Amino acid sequence: MASASDTEMRAEMEALKAQVRRLEHRLESQTKDRKGTNREVERVTKSDASSAKSDALWPDVFHYKNVTLKPGGFFEFGAVHRDRFMGADLATPFGNIPYANNPTSHDGETRFTARRSRFTLQTDANLDDETHARLYFAADFLSAAQTANLTQSDSFNLRFRELYTSLDRSDYGLHVSAGQMYSLASLNSRGTTPDAFLVPPVIDDQYLPGYTWSRQPGVRISKDLPYDLQIAVGAEAAYTNFAAPGMNFTGTVAPIPANGVSQTLPGTYYPGAYSQNPIGGSLYNSLNAVTFNHVPDLMTKASWDPTLFDRKIHIEGGGMLRNLNDRTFGGNHDVWAGSGFIGVTVPVIPKLVDFQLSGITGRANGRYGSASIADATFDWTGAPQPIHERQLLVGVTVHPTPKTDVYAFAGGEFAGAQYSTVSLPKTAYLAGGVYSFGYGNPGFVNSGCSVEGSYTGGPYGLIGSCVGQTKSLRQLTGGVWHNFYDGPGGKVRVGAQYSYTIKDSFIGVGGAPKATENMIFLSLRYMPFN
Repeated sequence: MASASDTEMRAEMEALKAQVRRLEHRLESQTKDRKGTNREVERVTKSDASSAKSDALWPDVFHYKNVTLKPGGFFEFGAVHRDRFMGADLATPFGNIPYANNPTSHDGETRFTARRSRFTLQTDANLDDETHARLYFAADFLSAAQTANLTQSDSFNLRFRELYTSLDRSDYGLHVSAGQMYSLASLNSRGTTPDAFLVPPVIDDQYLPGYTWSRQPGVRISKDLPYDLQIAVGAEAAYTNFAAPGMNFTGTVAPIPANGVSQTLPGTYYPGAYSQNPIGGSLYNSLNAVTFNHVPDLMTKASWDPTLFDRKIHIEGGGMLRNLNDRTFGGNHDVWAGSGFIGVTVPVIPKLVDFQLSGITGRANGRYGSASIADATFDWTGAPQPIHERQLLVGVTVHPTPKTDVYAFAGGEFAGAQYSTVSLPKTAYLAGGVYSFGYGNPGFVNSGCSVEGSYTGGPYGLIGSCVGQTKSLRQLTGGVWHNFYDGPGGKVRVGAQYSYTIKDSFIGVGGAPKATENMIFLSLRYMPFN
């Protein structure tokens, strides 16, 4: 019979065996967990390595020494249909919408094009702890040499749109830009620097009447200020778009040429009344006129970018000062003209509805509008007479889905009349009579603007003349963009736009003609770098 001590010993041994089994089970479980963890770590490591390898093979940017290079741009197939022929690609010359006297107003056109396909390159480099340097280049094929044609080869020229460099000093809050860029008068989405310009989302490469812009060489200095403020001053290349006088009710045309190329003009002109637009010289196209300009266009702008109610708002305002000059009748003429401009962008409903407004009013700002109404005309002495003009653009863009944008815009450009009518005596160079000068002169003849085939100096004589100087150009437009693909392979985007444009003339002898244009645009873009 076992003793009590033996029974206790066996019980202790069984307890120890049970504890060992529990420890073995726990160790086995931990080993399985560790193997699973090791497999997961190995999987994640391989995935990260694969991702890193992929990123190394296909980086978003490239590096050369201390310089970061970022390519951009897109291929585009575009199409446009106009119900009145204009002989134009995707950029519409709104001022050329034909009146009924022009046979082209009775037929339409459809154009296919790949010429707006664009390449961009941006480089960035830190020169030191406080200085950052940037270069930006953009080019497309919307250029046409004399040999470019639509007959067979459809060969067109590469041109650059923008080419400028910027130097930024973070310690001073100073930004200096020089080169060809969008004008300081153009609307920005933030600040005053050239990398933040904002264009309407339309397909038409001339945008729409009422949008104020220009791409031209210039120098700009911007300064950061407290409270989300920034100010800028700039000097930009100048050019003056002159409007010539037209035939008046007596059948005479004022003796002021607008685009003559010879300094010795026919005897019907005053002696010395030579071209206000001399032809281009060295490194300019000799078929294009170049105006007398010895002072650049001077500009200033201030911007405010506050955050209000969780919305980043942009407000800007500025001014432009221009000098117009020519030489007629043996003397120089200089005239100064100024304009003021404003702009606002507001995310009304963040990520859903965006609103923008911009406008300019003043004298001699016509060439900065998409409609390119004239900057100035002439009085009877040949001196430049700045034309007053207002430009206004308002638009809304809705983002119903992350892939879709729908927009509606309205814009217009409105010119004021600037004219005089004088009686000049008969001379050896001029027939005496009443002469009408300026822009929007009610003495100009418009009676032929509604008669097909009539034109000034044509077979219908005085009653068939059509001066038809533009008083206003207005447009309503809407469209949609949709991204069918947006991923590692880039972006595929399709867009459509419809626009309705109205061109109004000043009233003259025979009335005030009007012309309209309906246009439909389509665009297919592949953006491999986005």
